[in-house]
Amino acid sequence: MRIFKGKISPFIVSILAVLAVTVAVCLLTLSCPGNKLTFKCAFYFVCYRSEDNAVSASSVSSVVSSYGGAGYILEYGDAFYVTVACYYDDNDANTVCESLKRRDLNCEVVKIETDDYSVANSSQKNNSLYLGNLNTLHNLSSLAYGCANALDTGEYSQSQAKSIILDVENGLKGLLTVNADNCFTPHLKRLIATCDEVGEGYVYSKDLRKLQIAITDVIINVNLY
Repeated sequence: MRIFKGKISPFIVSILAVLAVTVAVCLLTLSCPGNKLTFKCAFYFVCYRSEDNAVSASSVSSVVSSYGGAGYILEYGDAFYVTVACYYDDNDANTVCESLKRRDLNCEVVKIETDDYSVANSSQKNNSLYLGNLNTLHNLSSLAYGCANALDTGEYSQSQAKSIILDVENGLKGLLTVNADNCFTPHLKRLIATCDEVGEGYVYSKDLRKLQIAITDVIINVNLY
């Protein structure tokens, strides 16, 4: 079932070559008042359900997947959100949400913004590395998002989709090389495993959306030290 619209933008193909470039929808600033690092961006999640525990959320994630949504469980605050998709613009998210409601799926749009991160071992070197990591992860999430849209519209073939997944995985492996033993390391390893998982067999747009949201999950919830 198609619930997403839009074509992949021309810069997506070459995005790995310019990972240090700030995405237009994301305002980035770096400052170090005390042990703070500032990285500002906003995500708009279309969510099917929110639960107060992971077990309850897991019980409905397969329902979302059956409708073509990501089904990724995002933990934020005191809730677990069963996500359908993630957008970088509120109009896109609300349009899809209203469309799903007309199909009797009780969805809502949840906006999550990042701002100040606490850094336990703040230093110019650490802050520069962490800011670069966050910016690169944001760009990789955009790459997965664009590929999902291209699959929905029929613009991308299976081989093209698998190529994009490989590009995302290689980008993550590049980050892992320079973050061999810090707070990003376990997250990067998990995301690389997710790339392997979604790249197996036939690739659906929901697989790319799952990967996209898994990457945004790290941006939102990473604990910097």
